[in-house]
Amino acid sequence: MSVLSSRRRRRRLTIAAVFVVVAIPLGYLAVHYSNSASPRDANGPYVSDAFYNQPKHAPFTAEKRRAVSAVLAKFISGAVSKHDLAGTWDLAGPDLRQGMTRDDWLKGQLPIVPFAASERGQGKWSLVNYSYANKVGLELLMFPEHRAGQLATVETDVVRGKDGHWRVNYWLITKLHGPGSAAAADSASAMSEGPPNVHKLPGKKKGQTAGSQREAAAEAAPDRTGQVAQLDAKWLLVPLGIVALALLALLGLGINAWRRNRRSAAAWARPR
Repeated sequence: MSVLSSRRRRRRLTIAAVFVVVAIPLGYLAVHYSNSASPRDANGPYVSDAFYNQPKHAPFTAEKRRAVSAVLAKFISGAVSKHDLAGTWDLAGPDLRQGMTRDDWLKGQLPIVPFAASERGQGKWSLVNYSYANKVGLELLMFPEHRAGQLATVETDVVRGKDGHWRVNYWLITKLHGPGSAAAADSASAMSEGPPNVHKLPGKKKGQTAGSQREAAAEAAPDRTGQVAQLDAKWLLVPLGIVALALLALLGLGINAWRRNRRSAAAWARPR
């Protein structure tokens, strides 16, 4: 007896064929696109940063410290406090000078926030963020010229040019403190995101740098940008495919019932 000789078997085979035709493409799409997004970002695939080569760490030697300290002291006094703008143009690095002319600098149109700093502590730093051969990242604590003023925490990068001279390439006041609040812990808490640290801070676990702690905290902290991660639009194909499969199944059952009723009506009208 043939499998197709029975109407019921033909109907079941039709439904199974429709299910296979719809389910196989949906299954392929689900498997193919199930791992396209980054674990941290559901908006798209992970982009490798293999093109970035981190500079090799170099010790912040005593010679470097003396040279950097002298540059910072003169820069704070001349540019930040605006006591000698002409003498500090040559102390600004290429990034700090970008889009500026010497005339702009001499007119006081500087890309830094002015601060009336006292001579106390100029050129000193509370934290070394990183140290490379020709670049050093520091956190400074500037004292106000007047005792009632606020203290300022500054993030700065100092770079060494091809001529061997050090220059201030980045300068940003990250926090202002009230009078008498220049505690070391308060200063360390004001750090902004930057290149990875290579010097350990007091109180950290052995072998863990401040940079690795900031990265761990960033991973554990919730997203504060206010943006909600969105799934890829291809994932909508799965529920749409299920709905389409259900509709096709109902359509097949309806057509089969219509054909059966039509045959029954024809048989009833046939003369006996």
